[in-house]
Amino acid sequence: MLRWLSWAMLGLLVMAVAAWLLSRYWPLSAAQREDRRLLEAVQPNEGRNGFALLWTLPFDGLDQAQREAALAEDLRRWQASPSQASHTSLLAAAHAPLKLDGAGRCAVGPVGCLAQVRADPQRFADAHAGHAGLHERLARMADYDRFDSPFQPFESELLPLPAYTPLLDGTSAQALAYLQGDVAGAVEAGCRSVQFGRRMMRTGSTLVDSMMGAAVVRIHAALLGDMLVEQSPDYVLPVSCEVALQPLEADEQSLCHAMQGEFAMNKAAIEASTQTAGSRLLLDRDHTLARIAGNFGWACRPAAVKALAADVPLLAPPPPRWEVGCVANPLGCTLSAIAGPSHAQYATRSQDAAAMIRLLGAQRWLRQQAGPPDEALARLPAQWRSQARTPTLSADGRHLQLLRRGPAREGEGPYLSMPLRAD
Repeated sequence: MLRWLSWAMLGLLVMAVAAWLLSRYWPLSAAQREDRRLLEAVQPNEGRNGFALLWTLPFDGLDQAQREAALAEDLRRWQASPSQASHTSLLAAAHAPLKLDGAGRCAVGPVGCLAQVRADPQRFADAHAGHAGLHERLARMADYDRFDSPFQPFESELLPLPAYTPLLDGTSAQALAYLQGDVAGAVEAGCRSVQFGRRMMRTGSTLVDSMMGAAVVRIHAALLGDMLVEQSPDYVLPVSCEVALQPLEADEQSLCHAMQGEFAMNKAAIEASTQTAGSRLLLDRDHTLARIAGNFGWACRPAAVKALAADVPLLAPPPPRWEVGCVANPLGCTLSAIAGPSHAQYATRSQDAAAMIRLLGAQRWLRQQAGPPDEALARLPAQWRSQARTPTLSADGRHLQLLRRGPAREGEGPYLSMPLRAD
Protein backbone atom coordinates (compact mmCIF):
# COMPACT_ATOMS: atom_id res chain seq x y z
CA MET A 1 0.00 0.00 0.00
CA LEU A 2 2.79 2.40 0.94
CA ARG A 3 4.62 1.59 -2.27
CA TRP A 4 1.41 2.22 -4.26
CA LEU A 5 0.88 5.56 -2.49
CA SER A 6 4.48 6.55 -3.17
CA TRP A 7 4.11 5.78 -6.86
CA ALA A 8 0.80 7.63 -6.95
CA MET A 9 2.31 10.70 -5.31
CA LEU A 10 5.27 10.58 -7.67
CA GLY A 11 2.91 10.29 -10.61
CA LEU A 12 0.91 13.27 -9.42
CA LEU A 13 4.10 15.26 -8.98
CA VAL A 14 5.26 14.38 -12.49
CA MET A 15 1.87 15.37 -13.89
CA ALA A 16 1.95 18.66 -11.96
CA VAL A 17 5.44 19.49 -13.23
CA ALA A 18 4.45 18.54 -16.77
CA ALA A 19 1.33 20.72 -16.55
CA TRP A 20 3.39 23.60 -15.17
CA LEU A 21 5.99 23.25 -17.94
CA LEU A 22 3.30 22.96 -20.63
CA SER A 23 1.63 26.08 -19.26
CA ARG A 24 4.86 28.03 -18.89
CA TYR A 25 5.90 27.37 -22.47
CA TRP A 26 2.44 27.67 -23.98
CA PRO A 27 2.89 29.87 -27.07
CA LEU A 28 1.54 33.40 -27.18
CA SER A 29 -1.04 34.14 -29.82
CA ALA A 30 -0.20 36.28 -32.83
CA ALA A 31 -2.68 38.91 -31.61
CA GLN A 32 -0.99 39.09 -28.21
CA ARG A 33 2.44 39.49 -29.78
CA GLU A 34 1.14 42.20 -32.12
CA ASP A 35 -0.57 44.12 -29.30
CA ARG A 36 2.63 44.16 -27.30
CA ARG A 37 4.65 45.26 -30.32
CA LEU A 38 2.27 48.16 -30.94
CA LEU A 39 2.37 49.24 -27.30
CA GLU A 40 6.16 49.16 -27.13
CA ALA A 41 6.63 50.95 -30.47
CA VAL A 42 6.44 54.39 -28.88
CA GLN A 43 7.07 57.20 -31.34
CA PRO A 44 8.46 60.40 -29.80
CA ASN A 45 6.30 63.48 -30.05
CA GLU A 46 7.81 66.40 -31.89
CA GLY A 47 7.96 70.09 -31.09
CA ARG A 48 8.20 72.14 -27.91
CA ASN A 49 7.44 70.33 -24.68
CA GLY A 50 5.20 72.28 -22.32
CA PHE A 51 5.28 69.83 -19.41
CA ALA A 52 7.35 72.17 -17.21
CA LEU A 53 4.65 74.82 -17.46
CA LEU A 54 1.92 72.25 -16.86
CA TRP A 55 3.80 70.82 -13.85
CA THR A 56 4.26 74.25 -12.23
CA LEU A 57 0.97 75.79 -13.39
CA PRO A 58 -0.32 76.64 -9.86
CA PHE A 59 2.73 78.78 -9.03
CA ASP A 60 2.91 82.52 -9.72
CA GLY A 61 5.99 84.68 -10.16
CA LEU A 62 8.31 82.28 -12.02
CA ASP A 63 9.87 82.66 -15.44
CA GLN A 64 10.19 79.69 -17.77
CA ALA A 65 13.80 79.00 -16.77
CA GLN A 66 12.76 78.72 -13.13
CA ARG A 67 9.94 76.38 -14.06
CA GLU A 68 12.31 74.16 -16.04
CA ALA A 69 14.76 74.14 -13.13
CA ALA A 70 12.02 73.20 -10.66
CA LEU A 71 10.92 70.30 -12.84
CA ALA A 72 14.52 69.13 -13.22
CA GLU A 73 14.97 69.08 -9.42
CA ASP A 74 11.70 67.23 -8.87
CA LEU A 75 12.75 64.72 -11.52
CA ARG A 76 16.17 64.26 -9.93
CA ARG A 77 14.59 63.43 -6.58
CA TRP A 78 12.17 61.02 -8.23
CA GLN A 79 14.96 59.19 -10.04
CA ALA A 80 17.06 59.00 -6.88
CA SER A 81 14.28 57.59 -4.69
CA PRO A 82 10.83 57.17 -6.24
CA SER A 83 9.32 55.73 -3.07
CA GLN A 84 10.40 58.76 -1.03
CA ALA A 85 9.91 61.53 -3.59
CA SER A 86 6.99 63.91 -3.28
CA HIS A 87 4.28 63.70 -5.93
CA THR A 88 3.98 67.48 -5.95
CA SER A 89 6.63 70.00 -6.85
CA LEU A 90 9.09 71.04 -4.17
CA LEU A 91 8.28 74.60 -5.22
CA ALA A 92 5.47 74.42 -2.67
CA ALA A 93 8.01 74.72 0.13
CA ALA A 94 9.03 78.24 -0.93
CA HIS A 95 6.18 79.33 -3.21
CA ALA A 96 2.64 78.81 -2.01
CA PRO A 97 0.54 77.46 -4.88
CA LEU A 98 -2.40 79.54 -6.00
CA LYS A 99 -5.56 78.73 -4.08
CA LEU A 100 -8.51 78.20 -6.38
CA ASP A 101 -12.05 78.93 -5.30
CA GLY A 102 -14.54 76.29 -6.38
CA ALA A 103 -17.13 79.03 -6.67
CA GLY A 104 -15.30 80.19 -9.78
CA ARG A 105 -15.98 77.00 -11.73
CA CYS A 106 -19.14 76.48 -13.69
CA ALA A 107 -21.35 73.59 -12.63
CA VAL A 108 -22.09 70.66 -14.92
CA GLY A 109 -25.64 70.59 -16.18
CA PRO A 110 -28.13 71.90 -18.70
CA VAL A 111 -27.27 75.56 -17.98
CA GLY A 112 -24.15 76.62 -19.90
CA CYS A 113 -21.17 78.37 -18.35
CA LEU A 114 -21.94 81.69 -20.01
CA ALA A 115 -25.47 81.73 -18.58
CA GLN A 116 -24.18 80.80 -15.12
CA VAL A 117 -21.69 83.67 -15.12
CA ARG A 118 -24.27 86.07 -16.52
CA ALA A 119 -26.63 85.19 -13.66
CA ASP A 120 -24.05 85.98 -10.95
CA PRO A 121 -21.03 87.83 -12.39
CA GLN A 122 -19.86 89.18 -9.03
CA ARG A 123 -19.46 85.70 -7.57
CA PHE A 124 -17.21 84.69 -10.44
CA ALA A 125 -15.30 87.98 -10.37
CA ASP A 126 -14.58 87.49 -6.67
CA ALA A 127 -13.51 83.88 -7.22
CA HIS A 128 -11.05 84.87 -9.96
CA ALA A 129 -9.52 87.80 -8.10
CA GLY A 130 -5.74 87.47 -8.22
CA HIS A 131 -5.78 84.81 -10.95
CA ALA A 132 -4.47 86.98 -13.78
CA GLY A 133 -1.12 85.21 -13.75
CA LEU A 134 -2.76 81.79 -13.96
CA HIS A 135 -4.95 82.86 -16.86
CA GLU A 136 -1.92 84.21 -18.69
CA ARG A 137 -0.18 80.87 -18.20
CA LEU A 138 -3.25 78.98 -19.41
CA ALA A 139 -3.21 81.07 -22.58
CA ARG A 140 0.45 80.16 -23.12
CA MET A 141 -0.26 76.42 -22.96
CA ALA A 142 -1.34 76.58 -26.62
CA ASP A 143 2.19 77.68 -27.58
CA TYR A 144 3.48 74.16 -26.92
CA ASP A 145 3.23 71.16 -29.22
CA ARG A 146 3.43 68.33 -26.69
CA PHE A 147 3.20 67.55 -22.98
CA ASP A 148 5.51 64.60 -22.42
CA SER A 149 6.17 63.76 -18.78
CA PRO A 150 9.85 63.05 -17.99
CA PHE A 151 8.82 60.87 -15.03
CA GLN A 152 9.33 57.25 -16.03
CA PRO A 153 7.49 54.29 -14.43
CA PHE A 154 9.32 52.62 -11.57
CA GLU A 155 8.11 49.31 -10.16
CA SER A 156 4.63 49.75 -8.66
CA GLU A 157 5.08 53.41 -7.70
CA LEU A 158 2.38 55.76 -8.96
CA LEU A 159 3.72 58.32 -11.39
CA PRO A 160 3.74 61.95 -10.24
CA LEU A 161 0.95 63.78 -12.07
CA PRO A 162 0.39 67.50 -12.58
CA ALA A 163 -2.39 69.34 -10.79
CA TYR A 164 -5.23 69.29 -13.32
CA THR A 165 -7.77 71.49 -11.53
CA PRO A 166 -6.17 74.80 -12.64
CA LEU A 167 -6.83 73.80 -16.26
CA LEU A 168 -10.54 74.28 -15.62
CA ASP A 169 -10.19 77.75 -14.11
CA GLY A 170 -10.13 79.58 -17.42
CA THR A 171 -13.60 78.72 -18.71
CA SER A 172 -15.64 80.96 -16.44
CA ALA A 173 -12.90 83.62 -16.58
CA GLN A 174 -13.32 83.75 -20.34
CA ALA A 175 -17.11 84.00 -19.93
CA LEU A 176 -16.62 86.85 -17.47
CA ALA A 177 -14.28 88.71 -19.84
CA TYR A 178 -16.84 88.29 -22.62
CA LEU A 179 -19.63 89.72 -20.48
CA GLN A 180 -17.40 92.62 -19.49
CA GLY A 181 -17.05 93.56 -23.16
CA ASP A 182 -13.84 91.83 -24.25
CA VAL A 183 -15.53 89.66 -26.88
CA ALA A 184 -12.50 89.22 -29.14
CA GLY A 185 -10.21 88.42 -26.21
CA ALA A 186 -12.61 85.88 -24.74
CA VAL A 187 -13.14 84.15 -28.08
CA GLU A 188 -9.43 83.98 -28.80
CA ALA A 189 -8.72 82.63 -25.29
CA GLY A 190 -11.37 79.95 -25.81
CA CYS A 191 -9.81 78.92 -29.11
CA ARG A 192 -6.35 78.74 -27.55
CA SER A 193 -7.77 76.53 -24.81
CA VAL A 194 -9.24 74.22 -27.45
CA GLN A 195 -5.87 74.10 -29.20
CA PHE A 196 -4.15 73.16 -25.96
CA GLY A 197 -6.76 70.50 -25.21
CA ARG A 198 -6.30 68.92 -28.62
CA ARG A 199 -2.56 68.66 -28.13
CA MET A 200 -3.01 67.28 -24.63
CA MET A 201 -5.31 64.58 -26.01
CA ARG A 202 -2.73 63.52 -28.57
CA THR A 203 0.52 63.76 -26.61
CA GLY A 204 -0.34 63.21 -22.94
CA SER A 205 1.69 60.48 -21.26
CA THR A 206 -1.23 58.82 -19.45
CA LEU A 207 -4.91 58.13 -19.91
CA VAL A 208 -5.64 60.86 -17.35
CA ASP A 209 -3.78 63.38 -19.53
CA SER A 210 -5.74 62.41 -22.61
CA MET A 211 -9.10 62.56 -20.81
CA MET A 212 -8.22 65.93 -19.32
CA GLY A 213 -7.43 67.23 -22.80
CA ALA A 214 -10.76 65.95 -24.10
CA ALA A 215 -12.60 67.66 -21.23
CA VAL A 216 -10.86 70.96 -21.99
CA VAL A 217 -11.92 70.70 -25.65
CA ARG A 218 -15.54 69.89 -24.80
CA ILE A 219 -16.16 72.61 -22.24
CA HIS A 220 -14.44 75.35 -24.24
CA ALA A 221 -16.18 74.37 -27.47
CA ALA A 222 -19.50 74.64 -25.61
CA LEU A 223 -18.57 78.08 -24.26
CA LEU A 224 -17.45 79.26 -27.70
CA GLY A 225 -20.78 78.14 -29.12
CA ASP A 226 -22.66 80.17 -26.51
CA MET A 227 -20.55 83.26 -27.19
CA LEU A 228 -20.54 83.06 -31.00
CA VAL A 229 -24.29 82.54 -31.30
CA GLU A 230 -24.71 86.04 -29.81
CA GLN A 231 -22.54 87.58 -32.54
CA SER A 232 -23.54 88.29 -36.09
CA PRO A 233 -23.34 85.29 -38.47
CA ASP A 234 -20.49 86.96 -40.36
CA TYR A 235 -18.42 87.56 -37.19
CA VAL A 236 -14.75 87.18 -38.14
CA LEU A 237 -12.91 84.75 -35.92
CA PRO A 238 -9.33 85.39 -34.79
CA VAL A 239 -6.73 83.64 -36.92
CA SER A 240 -5.89 81.24 -34.08
CA CYS A 241 -9.51 80.01 -34.09
CA GLU A 242 -9.40 78.95 -37.72
CA VAL A 243 -6.72 76.40 -36.82
CA ALA A 244 -8.07 75.35 -33.41
CA LEU A 245 -11.62 74.74 -34.65
CA GLN A 246 -10.82 72.50 -37.60
CA PRO A 247 -12.24 68.95 -37.29
CA LEU A 248 -10.17 66.58 -35.19
CA GLU A 249 -8.26 63.97 -37.16
CA ALA A 250 -8.28 60.33 -36.08
CA ASP A 251 -4.77 60.55 -34.62
CA GLU A 252 -5.86 63.45 -32.39
CA GLN A 253 -8.66 61.33 -30.95
CA SER A 254 -6.53 58.21 -30.63
CA LEU A 255 -5.76 56.80 -27.18
CA CYS A 256 -2.75 54.87 -28.49
CA HIS A 257 -0.09 57.14 -26.98
CA ALA A 258 -1.92 57.21 -23.66
CA MET A 259 -2.33 53.43 -23.65
CA GLN A 260 1.36 53.02 -24.38
CA GLY A 261 2.00 55.00 -21.21
CA GLU A 262 -0.44 52.87 -19.22
CA PHE A 263 1.20 49.68 -20.53
CA ALA A 264 4.65 50.99 -19.57
CA MET A 265 3.48 51.49 -15.98
CA ASN A 266 2.03 47.98 -15.84
CA LYS A 267 5.20 46.55 -17.36
CA ALA A 268 7.40 48.22 -14.74
CA ALA A 269 5.25 46.80 -11.95
CA ILE A 270 5.24 43.27 -13.41
CA GLU A 271 9.00 43.24 -13.95
CA ALA A 272 9.54 44.37 -10.37
CA SER A 273 7.31 41.53 -9.17
CA THR A 274 9.43 38.84 -10.85
CA GLN A 275 12.71 39.60 -9.12
CA THR A 276 12.64 36.53 -6.85
CA ALA A 277 12.58 32.84 -7.76
CA GLY A 278 9.46 32.28 -5.67
CA SER A 279 7.49 34.94 -7.46
CA ARG A 280 8.59 33.65 -10.86
CA LEU A 281 6.95 30.30 -10.06
CA LEU A 282 3.56 32.01 -9.80
CA LEU A 283 4.02 34.90 -12.22
CA ASP A 284 5.29 34.52 -15.76
CA ARG A 285 6.51 37.86 -17.11
CA ASP A 286 5.89 37.31 -20.83
CA HIS A 287 2.48 35.70 -20.51
CA THR A 288 1.31 38.36 -18.06
CA LEU A 289 2.50 41.21 -20.26
CA ALA A 290 0.84 39.57 -23.26
CA ARG A 291 -2.47 39.42 -21.40
CA ILE A 292 -2.14 43.02 -20.23
CA ALA A 293 -1.25 44.09 -23.77
CA GLY A 294 -4.66 42.83 -24.85
CA ASN A 295 -6.24 45.30 -22.42
CA PHE A 296 -4.53 48.28 -24.06
CA GLY A 297 -3.35 47.29 -27.52
CA TRP A 298 -6.74 47.65 -29.24
CA ALA A 299 -6.28 51.44 -29.13
CA CYS A 300 -3.22 51.16 -31.39
CA ARG A 301 -4.64 48.75 -33.95
CA PRO A 302 -5.49 49.90 -37.50
CA ALA A 303 -9.15 49.09 -36.78
CA ALA A 304 -9.21 51.77 -34.09
CA VAL A 305 -7.93 54.39 -36.54
CA LYS A 306 -10.66 53.45 -39.02
CA ALA A 307 -13.34 53.59 -36.32
CA LEU A 308 -12.24 57.03 -35.17
CA ALA A 309 -12.15 58.34 -38.73
CA ALA A 310 -15.70 57.05 -39.28
CA ASP A 311 -16.95 58.13 -35.84
CA VAL A 312 -18.19 54.65 -34.98
CA PRO A 313 -17.79 52.98 -31.56
CA LEU A 314 -14.47 51.32 -30.91
CA LEU A 315 -14.58 47.66 -30.01
CA ALA A 316 -12.43 46.92 -27.00
CA PRO A 317 -11.89 43.22 -26.22
CA PRO A 318 -13.36 41.72 -23.04
CA PRO A 319 -11.02 41.11 -20.09
CA PRO A 320 -8.76 38.09 -20.70
CA ARG A 321 -10.15 34.74 -19.65
CA TRP A 322 -8.50 31.79 -17.96
CA GLU A 323 -6.25 29.87 -20.36
CA VAL A 324 -3.71 27.09 -20.30
CA GLY A 325 -0.95 29.59 -19.56
CA CYS A 326 -2.63 30.45 -16.25
CA VAL A 327 -1.64 27.10 -14.68
CA ALA A 328 1.94 28.36 -14.29
CA ASN A 329 0.86 31.98 -14.03
CA PRO A 330 -1.97 32.23 -11.48
CA LEU A 331 -0.77 35.54 -10.04
CA GLY A 332 -0.21 37.07 -13.47
CA CYS A 333 -3.66 36.01 -14.68
CA THR A 334 -5.22 37.57 -11.60
CA LEU A 335 -3.31 40.81 -12.04
CA SER A 336 -4.10 41.07 -15.74
CA ALA A 337 -7.80 40.58 -15.01
CA ILE A 338 -7.67 43.41 -12.45
CA ALA A 339 -5.95 45.65 -15.00
CA GLY A 340 -8.51 44.81 -17.65
CA PRO A 341 -11.78 46.72 -17.18
CA SER A 342 -13.06 47.99 -20.51
CA HIS A 343 -11.38 51.20 -21.58
CA ALA A 344 -13.74 51.75 -24.49
CA GLN A 345 -15.66 54.40 -22.53
CA TYR A 346 -12.56 56.59 -22.59
CA ALA A 347 -12.42 56.44 -26.36
CA THR A 348 -16.03 57.63 -26.46
CA ARG A 349 -15.04 60.77 -24.56
CA SER A 350 -12.44 61.59 -27.19
CA GLN A 351 -15.05 61.00 -29.89
CA ASP A 352 -17.47 63.34 -28.11
CA ALA A 353 -14.79 66.03 -27.97
CA ALA A 354 -14.41 65.72 -31.74
CA ALA A 355 -18.20 65.81 -32.11
CA MET A 356 -18.39 69.09 -30.17
CA ILE A 357 -15.94 70.69 -32.59
CA ARG A 358 -18.06 69.47 -35.51
CA LEU A 359 -21.20 70.87 -33.87
CA LEU A 360 -19.48 74.23 -33.42
CA GLY A 361 -18.50 74.25 -37.09
CA ALA A 362 -22.04 73.27 -38.09
CA GLN A 363 -23.41 76.14 -35.97
CA ARG A 364 -21.23 78.68 -37.73
CA TRP A 365 -22.07 77.30 -41.17
CA LEU A 366 -25.84 77.09 -40.61
CA ARG A 367 -26.09 80.63 -39.28
CA GLN A 368 -24.60 81.88 -42.54
CA GLN A 369 -27.16 80.08 -44.71
CA ALA A 370 -30.39 81.56 -46.05
CA GLY A 371 -33.68 79.81 -45.46
CA PRO A 372 -34.95 77.55 -42.69
CA PRO A 373 -32.24 75.69 -40.71
CA ASP A 374 -33.86 72.29 -41.29
CA GLU A 375 -33.54 72.73 -45.04
CA ALA A 376 -29.99 74.03 -44.83
CA LEU A 377 -29.03 71.15 -42.52
CA ALA A 378 -29.53 68.74 -45.41
CA ARG A 379 -26.65 70.51 -47.19
CA LEU A 380 -24.30 70.48 -44.20
CA PRO A 381 -20.71 70.00 -45.45
CA ALA A 382 -19.17 66.61 -44.77
CA GLN A 383 -16.48 68.05 -42.50
CA TRP A 384 -19.14 69.06 -39.93
CA ARG A 385 -20.91 65.71 -39.71
CA SER A 386 -20.18 62.02 -39.69
CA GLN A 387 -22.14 59.17 -41.23
CA ALA A 388 -22.60 57.71 -37.77
CA ARG A 389 -23.81 60.91 -36.08
CA THR A 390 -25.40 63.59 -38.23
CA PRO A 391 -26.62 66.66 -36.29
CA THR A 392 -30.35 67.19 -36.03
CA LEU A 393 -32.48 70.08 -34.79
CA SER A 394 -33.94 69.98 -31.30
CA ALA A 395 -37.73 69.89 -30.98
CA ASP A 396 -37.92 73.65 -30.49
CA GLY A 397 -35.48 74.31 -33.33
CA ARG A 398 -33.15 76.30 -31.11
CA HIS A 399 -30.28 73.82 -30.90
CA LEU A 400 -28.23 71.47 -33.00
CA GLN A 401 -27.82 68.15 -31.27
CA LEU A 402 -26.52 64.63 -31.61
CA LEU A 403 -26.46 61.66 -29.27
CA ARG A 404 -23.72 61.62 -26.70
CA ARG A 405 -21.55 58.53 -27.00
CA GLY A 406 -19.60 58.83 -23.77
CA PRO A 407 -21.00 58.55 -20.24
CA ALA A 408 -23.03 61.56 -19.13
CA ARG A 409 -22.13 63.24 -15.87
CA GLU A 410 -24.82 64.12 -13.36
CA GLY A 411 -27.01 66.84 -14.81
CA GLU A 412 -26.07 66.13 -18.42
CA GLY A 413 -28.66 64.85 -20.86
CA PRO A 414 -28.31 62.26 -23.63
CA TYR A 415 -27.39 64.85 -26.27
CA LEU A 416 -24.43 67.01 -27.11
CA SER A 417 -25.88 70.32 -28.24
CA MET A 418 -24.98 73.70 -29.71
CA PRO A 419 -27.31 76.73 -29.78
CA LEU A 420 -28.54 78.14 -33.09
CA ARG A 421 -30.23 81.21 -31.65
CA ALA A 422 -29.40 83.39 -28.68
CA ASP A 423 -31.84 83.16 -25.80
